[in-house]
Amino acid sequence: MQNDPTRAAWQDYLDLRRALRALGDEVRLAIVRTLASGGEMKVTDLAATLLISQPLVSWHLSALRRTGLVRKRRKGREVYISLDLARYRSIVGQLSSLIEPESQRQSVAESVRSPGEPTPQSRLTPERL
Repeated sequence: MQNDPTRAAWQDYLDLRRALRALGDEVRLAIVRTLASGGEMKVTDLAATLLISQPLVSWHLSALRRTGLVRKRRKGREVYISLDLARYRSIVGQLSSLIEPESQRQSVAESVRSPGEPTPQSRLTPERL
């Protein structure tokens, strides 16, 4: 029962739903945009860039971390964060697989992945949902 394709597709759907919910906040979108353009940065620097308090930034980061969109690294007392681009691209691929025919999925997946990155095989297909 664990290898059931319908169950796997449902898990992918729930995973996508959680990720979209995390991205459904304007502060979190600003965090993603800032990290995408700036790379790894300290939480305190991100708070200063976004002009919001550090505890509020940390609260939003925890929501993004739970979905795997943000990675955290500690160095002494400083906390560094970065955007997980592979996870972001995976979410974009899952979202596009909901509405695009199978023939177009490959071109979309190739356009959102970086050169040299393996093409992910999405388990989300309309037939399985």
